[in-house]
Amino acid sequence: MTHRPSSSQSSAWPMPTFGGWPAGAHEHHAVVVGAGIGGLSAAATLAARGLKVLVVEAHDRPGGYCSSWLRKVRGRDGSVGRYIFDAGVQDFSGLGPRGPLRRLLDGLGVAQRMDWRRVRHRYVQDGLCLDVPDQPADLVTRLQALFPQEAPGIAAFFAEMGRVYADLYADVDETGGVPMPPATLEAMRSWTARRPDAWRWMHRPYAEMLDTHLRDPRLKALLTTISEYVTDRPELLPVREMAPLFGYYLEGGWYPAGGSQRLAELLCAVVRERGGAVLLRTRAERILTEDGRAAGIATADGTVHRAPLVLANSDVVGTLTRLVDPALLPRRYAQRVNGLKRGPTAVLVSLAVEGVPDLPARVFVGADGLHFGIGNPSAVDPSLAPEGHAAVTMLCLRPEPEAAEWFAAGKAANRQRKEAFADRLVAAAESVLPGLRGRILYRQTASPTTFTRYALADNGAIYGAARGQWCPPNKTPLPGLMLVGAGCQSGPGVEAVVISGMGAANLATGVPAESPAESEAAE
Repeated sequence: MTHRPSSSQSSAWPMPTFGGWPAGAHEHHAVVVGAGIGGLSAAATLAARGLKVLVVEAHDRPGGYCSSWLRKVRGRDGSVGRYIFDAGVQDFSGLGPRGPLRRLLDGLGVAQRMDWRRVRHRYVQDGLCLDVPDQPADLVTRLQALFPQEAPGIAAFFAEMGRVYADLYADVDETGGVPMPPATLEAMRSWTARRPDAWRWMHRPYAEMLDTHLRDPRLKALLTTISEYVTDRPELLPVREMAPLFGYYLEGGWYPAGGSQRLAELLCAVVRERGGAVLLRTRAERILTEDGRAAGIATADGTVHRAPLVLANSDVVGTLTRLVDPALLPRRYAQRVNGLKRGPTAVLVSLAVEGVPDLPARVFVGADGLHFGIGNPSAVDPSLAPEGHAAVTMLCLRPEPEAAEWFAAGKAANRQRKEAFADRLVAAAESVLPGLRGRILYRQTASPTTFTRYALADNGAIYGAARGQWCPPNKTPLPGLMLVGAGCQSGPGVEAVVISGMGAANLATGVPAESPAESEAAE
């Protein structure tokens, strides 16, 4: 008979003592399920700290939504060209001096192995066109020119958001390279005095901060555009989740030359170079438990890999309801997990295009009743397509309730629906890219069912879990089992999942001491 822990039991279990290097091929210090960037950040950090790490990934490549794929396309002249498309991510934050991604790569000693290209934004919506300059002061000036009646409020808003942003990242030298709550109650009291702007705003709605300084709804909409990187419902975002996105304005967004796959491959290389392994096309069937704690995994082919620590970068709900016996979790925790809303899905259209569009690398468009992003990474990385051509993507978020409609349709109806939606997106994109239809050599459309098939994400969810609700912290109530990735407290986006991965690795290796908030939040 399985014993279900009571809700009074917290996740304040001690980390395992890892001991010497495991000798057997199927014995490890830690097993990571899922090779998304959250899982790979944890795996690479643990491997760099001397642990034997195994990563298992069901797909044929690592990275999750931070991956790329190659397509050979025949041109009108009969020649065949190579195009590299990204599965989702094309704009990376967290590369400033105190940014988590920068701290991860520097800590691993591999920062020099990435070639980052600056990504610039254009916003086209509500009859406005804004090209975002590199310097925050220039952005303030440009917005003041567009909204002169809001000039004092714009200056005050950016000044306050800049202070909040600085506060959130100020202590990363003391917190293992990632922003995290103070580790003791005494430190919390000190932090609130030293970081008053973050303390004042971090739990309040972002919409409230906008309303405090600004009046024009078009201006507020412009300053909410970047929220599309984490949600389709910006009204749910508190300032603590919106402030990191302002890193794109304050410190820049970046694209890895060669495609987003480069980051995932680099982190895999770190794991392998430190004696670990990354197994692709390997699906975890279940997380093993012994004496009430995680003890490893069994893969779909029956292979057993043992480890005293398992980190799941898989779908949070799927992990805690299918890979783990839910009876091993406190009832209230299990209920919360089952009640998680999944957040938006999306339609992604990838295009091989004649000519390199005269657009920045990222364009956010509101047209024909659609709000979507155009990715034009060929503007900063010509290697993604043949000379004079471009690899272009369009990503349009769709609300969570709509996902059910895609899954209910039959295969033929689904194919017809996604191509009709792609036609609509291409037509809307012509508002900023005239003549696009006539320049397309190849088109592929991914729908919610595609995301479920390739990323094993329930409901085709692309952001792990919806914002504005409880999400689980790194440590689960099951000893030896940790969670990383977009479904955790740190949220979606590459920077956020790096925080979750590094945070988990820090907890596992005692760098820094565990925060009381981490244990308390899991109950």
